[in-house]
Amino acid sequence: MGKTTPRNSKWMRTYNRSLILRLIRLHQPVSRVELAKATNLTKPTISNIVNELKEEGLVNERELGVSSGGRRPIMLELAASDRFVIGIDATQRRLHGVVTNIHGELLDEAWHDERFDTNEEFIDAIVTLYIQLAGKTSGDVIGLGVSVHGMVEAGAGIVLFAPRFHLHDIPLKRELEARLKQHVFVENDVRTLALGELYFGEAIGIDEFFYVYAGYGIGGAYVHGGELIDGEHHIAGEIGHMRIMLDGPICSCGNRGCLEAVAGERAILNEVRELYDLTLDGMRDAVGTNPDVQKLYDRAGEYVGIATLNMIHLLNPSRILLGGPLFNYAPQVVTNIQERVAQTALTMDARQTDIRVVPWNANHGALGAAALITNQLFGEIQ
Repeated sequence: MGKTTPRNSKWMRTYNRSLILRLIRLHQPVSRVELAKATNLTKPTISNIVNELKEEGLVNERELGVSSGGRRPIMLELAASDRFVIGIDATQRRLHGVVTNIHGELLDEAWHDERFDTNEEFIDAIVTLYIQLAGKTSGDVIGLGVSVHGMVEAGAGIVLFAPRFHLHDIPLKRELEARLKQHVFVENDVRTLALGELYFGEAIGIDEFFYVYAGYGIGGAYVHGGELIDGEHHIAGEIGHMRIMLDGPICSCGNRGCLEAVAGERAILNEVRELYDLTLDGMRDAVGTNPDVQKLYDRAGEYVGIATLNMIHLLNPSRILLGGPLFNYAPQVVTNIQERVAQTALTMDARQTDIRVVPWNANHGALGAAALITNQLFGEIQ
C-alpha cells in the first residue's frame, strides 16, 4: 500500500485550525456562529479552537457585531504577529523566496540567479537566499519551507532526483537545518501546491482529488481520503512522466515521450523559437494573438487532456484541479479537457467528473513552500 501523510486526531486538528484561520482571514471580522455555519463544526469545537488561537496570539476579539435577535456576537480577526516564515521555490535555476507572516500574507520577496551545478552549490544557493530574506524581517523567523522540483522523500527532506537540475540524493533538510539552525520542511513542488489547495483552496472539505500542474514542467499529486498519497518510492501522481509518445522527444528525466516533454511550456518554447524570437513570457503573451503559438498550446492541451482522462480511469477521483500557467494563458485548453472527459470517459458518472481551474501566479510556489511551515505550526503550537 502506498505511503500517505498521517491522518489521525492530530491531522484533523491541524486541518480544522487551518480552515478556521483561513475563514477568519477571508471574512474578518467574523463571529463564532458564522464559522460554525461555514464549516459544519460544532460550536464547542469552534470555541475550543478559537480559544487556542487567542492564547497563541493568532486571533483577537474586537467590538461586538450586529445582533440578529439575541446577544450581539463577539467578532474575530487575525492578530498582528512578529513571527515570520520563509518559503523558497526551487523549481527553476532562478530560486524565488518570500517572507510571510504566520497567516500566509506576502510581506517581501527576493531571487537568487546564480547558477548551481552540484548538490553543494544548490544548498549554498538556498542558504544565501534564506539569509537575504531573513535580513528583511523585523522579528523571529520560525521556519523555512522549500518547494523542490523532482522526486522528494518529504519525511527525511531528501531530494531523490531533480531531473531539471540533473542532481541526485540531496540531504536538503539535514544540511539546511545544520547550517541555519532552523526548522526546515521540504516537499515536491506540485505536492506543495496540492496541499495548499487542501488546506486553503478549492479542495477544502474534499476527501479525494487529483491536482494537475502544467507550466514549464508538468506534475501531479493525488489526495485520497484527505491524505496526500506519496507512494512506495515517492513518485505517486507523477503525471508529467507518463509516456504519451513512444518515440517522442527526450524528457529531462532521460526517457522519451513523457507528457512534460511533449506538452510542457519548455517543449512548446523550443518549437516556437524555430519560428519566432520569443522569451517564455513573450510566448505566453502571444497565445491569444499569434495563431502559430495558439496551435502549439492547443496541441499541448490535447496531450494534457489525454493524460487527465487516463488519471480519471486509473484513480476515479471526485475532482480534478488544474493549476499553472498553461491553463492561465490558454483557457481554451481547460474547455478542451472538460469536453474530452465529458465525451469519452468510460461511464456517465466519470464523464461528470468535477474539473476546475485553481488560481495560480508566479508567487504560488514560494508561498506554498512557506505554508508547509505554517500548516505544521498551526497543528503543533500548544
